[in-house]
Amino acid sequence: MLRLNGLKMFSLCAISLLMLSGCFTDTAEQDEQQGINPEFLSSSGQKADPNYVVAFPNDHQSHNAFDIEWWYLTANLKGDDGQDYALQWTLFRFAQQGQENPWYKGQSYMAHASLHGPQQHWFEERFAPGGLGTSGVSTDKGPIRLYMDDWLWQGLSPEGALFPAQLQSAISNSESSVEIKLNLEQSGPFILQGDKGYSIKSFQGKHASHYYSLPFIDVSGALQLPSGEVKVTGKAWYDHEWTSTLLDTTTLGWDWMSLHFDNGDKLMAFRMRLDDQEDYQTGTYISASGESISLGPKDIELIVLESFEVDNRELPLTWQVVIPDKNIDIKVKAVKKAAYNPSIFGYYEGAVEISGNRSGVGFLELTGY
Repeated sequence: MLRLNGLKMFSLCAISLLMLSGCFTDTAEQDEQQGINPEFLSSSGQKADPNYVVAFPNDHQSHNAFDIEWWYLTANLKGDDGQDYALQWTLFRFAQQGQENPWYKGQSYMAHASLHGPQQHWFEERFAPGGLGTSGVSTDKGPIRLYMDDWLWQGLSPEGALFPAQLQSAISNSESSVEIKLNLEQSGPFILQGDKGYSIKSFQGKHASHYYSLPFIDVSGALQLPSGEVKVTGKAWYDHEWTSTLLDTTTLGWDWMSLHFDNGDKLMAFRMRLDDQEDYQTGTYISASGESISLGPKDIELIVLESFEVDNRELPLTWQVVIPDKNIDIKVKAVKKAAYNPSIFGYYEGAVEISGNRSGVGFLELTGY
């Protein structure tokens, strides 16, 4: 496993990641202080195309012509010890302009794994250049694999389908470690976000991505905690997104939530924060049967109700979500405040509970604060 500390090569990723946290710099002096060589980072990758047709299983793979891409899983789990657990597992890919050599092959990778218990938080991040074979997305003409070292998403279909799959990771923090072994079963359809997978993120339309989700995942498996093994079951949400325009210098950050309602319906809600135009709010409402409706800025309201200080920053952790056409007026509240991932760029990623005229669970992500 290759880690950030002491390795300037991985500061090539940092310039993209700093954009996420709203502190992107374009001055040579600041770049030099970060140990960043900006000429190596791609900033002119392929743009999302509204006419592109997303197709499976091919689009589960990597799209190397785009600047940044992520494969993202969040899961709300219930343990046989009566406790709730929240899991995040993510693989990121970054294009590296000018690094077409055996070490990089034009790409680098970062992986995050996080597990929350009622009081505990385990989080770890890993890095690797794309040419070593220690990380990436591969089918090898068989089952799909998403991996970073011994962190592995192993598809079980020989045709390259993403599900069913097994997920395994070992996460260490400064005090202890946990092992995660989960089975992932698809129980509903993939959802193409936006307009058939072309997702616009701003009023000007210059921020866009290809984006699809699977909100219908049944989870079972076990967590090996310091206190012993806990068997878990639950619901998960998977996102796959690739873009070359989402993280430009006008991006301040975003707020994202994925919600599982107790009646089987699902909701993705998103707010893009930009410094040159007003916030852009979008979403997708998904019925229990898998029918989806794209929600534009006039269809959904995301209202911050309460903010709290977490790791020396103010984070909006309680929200009101209103969708008039669906008669939805709900409160989305973070289960715990201490769910900040202390990564190369810090961001909040934690479980939420839903109240109001719907109930359920989900996840909240906050970047750029």
